[in-house]
Amino acid sequence: MPSSPMPPIRRGKSAIATALTLSSLVLASFTLNEDYQGSLHTPANNEQYDRQLLEVNSSIVNEKYSTLQDINDIDQSIERRAKATATASAYKCDNMLLYLPDMDHFSAHGHGSQINTYIVSVLTGTYLNRNVLILDPPNDKSSYAGASQFGCPVDAFEENQMQSKASSSDSWQVKEDFPGGLSRLIDQPTWLSGGCPIPCADTYTYNDWVRFARSPTAFKSPITCIENGQTVNVIATSGRGVRNYFNSLDQFVSSEGWAMKLGATSDEAKIFSTLSGTQMWDYAVGLMNKAGFMRLQPWIARDVEVFIQSFGLKDEAYDAIHVRRGDKLIKEARGQVMRYWSSQGHRGVAPTNYIPFVHYLDQFKKAECPLNEHGEVERMKRIVYVATDDPVVVKKEIADLPHHIDESTILWNGCHELSFYFNPTKESGFHLNGDGERGFLDGSKDNCFDSGEFNSNWGRLLRTMRVRLRDSGDAEYSKTLDMRIAWGVMQPRLPGW
Repeated sequence: MPSSPMPPIRRGKSAIATALTLSSLVLASFTLNEDYQGSLHTPANNEQYDRQLLEVNSSIVNEKYSTLQDINDIDQSIERRAKATATASAYKCDNMLLYLPDMDHFSAHGHGSQINTYIVSVLTGTYLNRNVLILDPPNDKSSYAGASQFGCPVDAFEENQMQSKASSSDSWQVKEDFPGGLSRLIDQPTWLSGGCPIPCADTYTYNDWVRFARSPTAFKSPITCIENGQTVNVIATSGRGVRNYFNSLDQFVSSEGWAMKLGATSDEAKIFSTLSGTQMWDYAVGLMNKAGFMRLQPWIARDVEVFIQSFGLKDEAYDAIHVRRGDKLIKEARGQVMRYWSSQGHRGVAPTNYIPFVHYLDQFKKAECPLNEHGEVERMKRIVYVATDDPVVVKKEIADLPHHIDESTILWNGCHELSFYFNPTKESGFHLNGDGERGFLDGSKDNCFDSGEFNSNWGRLLRTMRVRLRDSGDAEYSKTLDMRIAWGVMQPRLPGW
């Protein structure tokens, strides 16, 4: 059954859409205690999920759900030091990059695209030795009913509205000071923003900053104003503007100063200053991940935890497979699909317009099968989370596979006992804002890996989030946690690109 593009779902007054997407990204660092009782088809009850959110204390957040990586890989002291010095460092708020993520319709892009562009803004701002701040439109100027493309958690509304029997959710109003836009998703760290407020607030409005960001000389001619007796220098930019600037530079030159803006120690900064090309970019991303640049707002982390606990993965290591089809099959992935089928001996019309799921399973190698002391092959039980925008077709492909142990488990290559898990939403809820659900694997255990491709924004984001710094004595300066590319281009792009 060929895949076809699927329309984005409509967002209601909850953060379900964001929770579904982000739950797939942060899955691997979770520790859940419930045993999975379902099969491949486990539709969630969204009304029950909404009620559960209303009963959860928003102040109680499990930290491990607040990042897209293992929280143990983050050096928490970097943020603690930044917060401790922020109040005494007003003079450091004089050189800033102001990122306006809502401009140029970037807020309508897929979640992966928006996060990747945010990464570009972080790399660009720190390269220019500037604190990086996010400026979203005021809630009353947002093009979204709930003031954000990332939905409305229960925290967004006044408590008396939710408790009043006379009011309905249709009449609830978002709190005036509740974060909107991209800031409803991202809790920007102090080490990146410097703890600085939005600059020149008494001088320029949001519409002024939009006008400045649209200027073709935005990066060459920063905006200035006087605050607290000092001159504040600001570059305002949109998603398109920062990507164009990033792409226009012939060469980024590593420096100790850039590394320090990314949270490096003095020793790490010295190493970074000697690097160039791919080594430099991977080390920069490793520094960002070590400092924990991508932290989710507490209500997002809480909603993700509630959602994931609704279907309960086992408390053990597992693998993730990312199958991106949908709209990518129309143009971007078409050439790769045709080359795949040609390699399989098909000429002319291909059997399907996508690369079959069985090809992804080839990443579970027969050569990895362990032998016992008698030379006999031993089975390895593996939990496999499948993140895809084409769940109906992928589930049918699994059902048609040989060597089934039960409905959701097969034996592959003689030793890999694969039990498949899917996001347990209704099938129509898998395609969110042009991007389907995505799997993320933290890879903290050696027998975990992520299988996918770099054709989608999520696939590229996964690779970025899996880069880690090596110990200072290692010959290589950084490493990427096990990520196996099932098909397509093997060389990763620049971070955020």
